[in-house]
Parts: sequence; C-alpha cells; structure tokens
Amino acid sequence: MKTIKLSIATLVVLVLAFSCSSDKQAQLAKLKQQQINITDKIKTLETEIRAGNKDQINPEDFKFIGVTDVKTSEFNHFIKVQGKLDGDLNAGVFAEAPGTISAKYADVGQHVVKGQVLAQIDDQQYKSQLEGLETQYKFASDMFDKQKRLWDQKIGSEVQYLQSKTTKESLERQIASLKQQTDKFKIKSPIEGTIEECNIKVGGVVSPDPRLAAYRVVEFKNLKVIAEVSEAYSSKVQIGDKLIVSFPDVNKQLETEVTFVSKYINAVNRTFLIETKVSNVPDLKANMIAIIQINDYHSDKSVLIPMNIIQTDLSGSYVYVTRPKDKYSVAVKQPVVIGSSYNGVAEIVTGLVAGDKVISVGFQELIDGEYVRF
Repeated sequence: MKTIKLSIATLVVLVLAFSCSSDKQAQLAKLKQQQINITDKIKTLETEIRAGNKDQINPEDFKFIGVTDVKTSEFNHFIKVQGKLDGDLNAGVFAEAPGTISAKYADVGQHVVKGQVLAQIDDQQYKSQLEGLETQYKFASDMFDKQKRLWDQKIGSEVQYLQSKTTKESLERQIASLKQQTDKFKIKSPIEGTIEECNIKVGGVVSPDPRLAAYRVVEFKNLKVIAEVSEAYSSKVQIGDKLIVSFPDVNKQLETEVTFVSKYINAVNRTFLIETKVSNVPDLKANMIAIIQINDYHSDKSVLIPMNIIQTDLSGSYVYVTRPKDKYSVAVKQPVVIGSSYNGVAEIVTGLVAGDKVISVGFQELIDGEYVRF
C-alpha cells in the first residue's frame, strides 16, 4: 500500500515539474516575441520622429550602408550534369565460339587493323574433321575428273557421272561450312585502333557471352562525351545548345555544342542521353569523367543582382534600394520578381531598372523609409 502511495506521489511531482517547465518555456517564448515587437516599434518611432523633425536630423546618426548600381548585362543559365568520354570507334571484341585459348597474338597497347586475328581458340577437333573432308574431296574430285573425261567420250553411264559430280559438290559445301565454323574460333578485331583492354590468357576459357569482352579496341580520333540528363529538362535541351565541357582530372575545359539528343526516356532512371563531339586533347582517356554545363537559357540584357541580398516575407521577395529625400537618402523596400538564377546571381524580371542603387551591405536590419548614408 505504501509503495502505491509513493508511486502516486512521485507521478504527481513529475507532472508538476513538467507543467512548470512547459509554463516557463511558454513564458520565455512570449517574452522574446514581445521583445521583438518592442524593438520594431522603437525603430519605427525613431524613424517617424526623425522624419517629422527635420531640424533635428543628424546625418551622423544615419546607418552606414553599401550600394550596388543596377546594370543590364548578358545572362546565361546552365544545367550541370556528369558524363563520360567515349569514341565513335570503341569496340568490345567477343569470342564467337566457346573453348580454350590456344594462342594469343596481341596485347594491351598494340595497334591493330580491322580483321586482324588477336587470339586463337582451340579448334583441333574441327581441323581434324576438315582434314578428313579434304582427303575425301581429293578422291571425289579425281573420280569426277575421270568420269567427266569418260562421259565426254560417250563412255560409261550418265548415272555414274552425276553421282561423282554430286559427291564432289556435297564435299565442297561441307568443307566451306566447316571452314566458316573454324573461322569463328579466331578472335578478330572489328576495327582499326589500339588495344586498351585484354581479359584473356593462354589456357583460359572463353565463351560468346556479351558481358565478357575478350579485348577492347579503341580508335581515339572521333571523340564524344555522353551524358544522361534528367527528364525534367527534356524540353529545354536541344541540338545546337552551347556546352562547356570540363575534365577535372586533367584540368581541361572545352566549349562545344549538343550534337545528339535522344528521343527515348530511360524507364529506370527517367533520363535521356545527349552527346557532344569534342576535339582530341592530350591526356584524355576513354571513360574519363566529364562535367557538362548545358546553356539552357540566354539573355543579352538582363537586370542581375546577387542572390544573397534578396529577402523574403509573406508578401514575396524584396530588396532595399536608396531613394532621395530631403537632401538625404532613405532605404525603400522594393518588391521584385525573380526569373532564373545561376552561380549566386539572380535575374530580376520586374521591380528594378538600370540605374537603381540596391543596398548590398547593411540591409539586414533596415526599416522601410529609414535614413541611410554611404
């Protein structure tokens, strides 16, 4: 019974303590809000007093500010995406038949020509069959020649002649078919270029798996950068758009343009492909990371101001500008409409014109109509 009473008492103490804590927090928040309201009223009254008492205006009391003259200038907005460097001739070389590598004729760094044999897959079984067929063919060919000479002399039967001809032609077809099969045991380069990758060794096993390239041959002449761009920009990116392509690993930057825009959206990541052709710059390598900046918006004359001087309230975005008053200057709250923004700079659609002086230093605690100096 004592334990129950003790628990109830403890619970009451905790509730009271929590209640007191909550009350104190509420009181503190209320006092802070009152302090903010009082500070705002003090500033407003001081400004009104100064405005109504021109004889008592003391420029030394004006708040120091810094201004930026509004000008119109060229503005560009860029979409930034990551891509990779590739070549028009970048081929994975695959085995066409399964088997064991019996000979390797080329390796990484070697220049090869189109059709050159890079490696040989063991084809001894087919060679033995081919040798047997060629022996049969030699015999069948001799028999056909004899039968043809006899037939030309009207000696022998037509059936014997046709049989020998059929046997010879059948063996020719079999030999041709077997040679085609044995040719698949040669791994050949489909293009001219340099071997950049080799994934086989003598004694190793290969198969015609499209995921496992035996070699990679690259002709590093016609270079291009490929990138995946978000579906959200599909209506903004067009062929001919200006690009800035940079290769951070080698500290290189190029100006180019979009040469290809895919009409297909990848269903997995909701992106589409773009390509741009680039010149061959020293130190570039296949699959190197490229940062692409796509110029999706351009204006020859835009009103531009730094983003960090734009403030917002319930009415929207605004800045402070200076206006003349009584031989002095006052800060005026000027609503603005923002267009595009990029790299810390905002394009102002309405609200400012060339020649306005925007307060860029000391604007944080200004009051509309307050006297300022700069």
